[in-house]
Amino acid sequence: MSDPSAKRPKFRPNPKRQVILIVLAVLGLAAGYGLGYLFQPERGQAPPPADPTPARTSSPAPAEPAPSAPPKTAQPSPVLPEENGPESGPVRAYEEALPKEIVVTVERIGPLPPAAVAPARTPAPEPAPEKARAAESETTETAAAPSAPAPPPAPPAAAPAPLGPPPPWRAAAVPVRPDGRPMIAIVIDDLGIDKARTRRTIQLPAPLSMSFLTYATKLEAQTRAARDAGHELWMHVPMEPSLASVDPGPHALLTSLGGAAMQASLASNLDSFSGYVGINNHMGSRFTAHRAGMDRVMAELRKRGLAFLDSVTSPKSTGTRAARAAGVAHAVRNIFIDHEDDLKVITAQFQRIERLARQQGHAIAIGHPREKTLKALKPWLEGIEGKGFQLVPVSALLRLPAAPGAGD
Repeated sequence: MSDPSAKRPKFRPNPKRQVILIVLAVLGLAAGYGLGYLFQPERGQAPPPADPTPARTSSPAPAEPAPSAPPKTAQPSPVLPEENGPESGPVRAYEEALPKEIVVTVERIGPLPPAAVAPARTPAPEPAPEKARAAESETTETAAAPSAPAPPPAPPAAAPAPLGPPPPWRAAAVPVRPDGRPMIAIVIDDLGIDKARTRRTIQLPAPLSMSFLTYATKLEAQTRAARDAGHELWMHVPMEPSLASVDPGPHALLTSLGGAAMQASLASNLDSFSGYVGINNHMGSRFTAHRAGMDRVMAELRKRGLAFLDSVTSPKSTGTRAARAAGVAHAVRNIFIDHEDDLKVITAQFQRIERLARQQGHAIAIGHPREKTLKALKPWLEGIEGKGFQLVPVSALLRLPAAPGAGD
């Protein structure tokens, strides 16, 4: 009987086969790694989204520019450039660059005419206006004019104007009696938006000329408080600036507006509060250079009996010429107090105001309710009378219109 185990083949390891299997395994692993390497870009796309996240969290410094961007998105909410608590709201660029140039008006502007100073003006008012206007262009002839008493018949021809009803701006003007000292008029623009700084401005020595922005809230209450404190009211009408990136505010007068739209925008501004002498331009470096637009403005001011103060935000402003042509009482800004928001610069501007007032008999300066301006303005105003100056409202320095329709 045969042994069954002898017929069954015994398993013996084959070295060649083992080597082949190991080689195949190694090749499989190599192929896997190779394919993984080739297709690595697909896996590398996951990190890019992850990059911004670490950048935001790990480096707080770059994150700060992002919070500073909201001022641009907050453009529709017009406020002053300095924060003043929750009442001020978001901060935005509210003003175009202010010129540093001083505008010198050669002729000395006379005092407020008619009723208030009638006794002082009665001896000279009749001939004086004509001679004064002639002096602006022909000084030598007026110097020789003493020997020409014959012209008295001509002045009476211009006299009928004062005999009519006084324009409404006179009723709103703060009456003053010029006493011969150099006169200084200080205008504070941009009032009404920042209520806290507006209140502080109203507490300054009177009479100042306070120009309220037409899109501020609670205007009647704020302007009443200013008038009760002895200040003169003016209206700060937003007009188109040269830079499109600067927002002049709602209902701004734009060069692109047609006749009806311009009239509606102008009326919306002029009706925003009452009891003011006239208007001056908020921004407007582009619009005031647009003569057709300024002619429309002056026609409405003449109709309403209002005055115009040219802030001169552009050397190309046609405001004065348009006002003169329309027969509108007008004045010109001489100096900006705070074209730079710097205490030393502001203090230096006060000295320039004083020099100019002594030189030409008067000076009109415009400032804004900014922290540094208010800080410097209060002590200067308190000492101005002691330096030999008279603080007056702008109405005391208005150039009265010539005969209606006088030319450019």
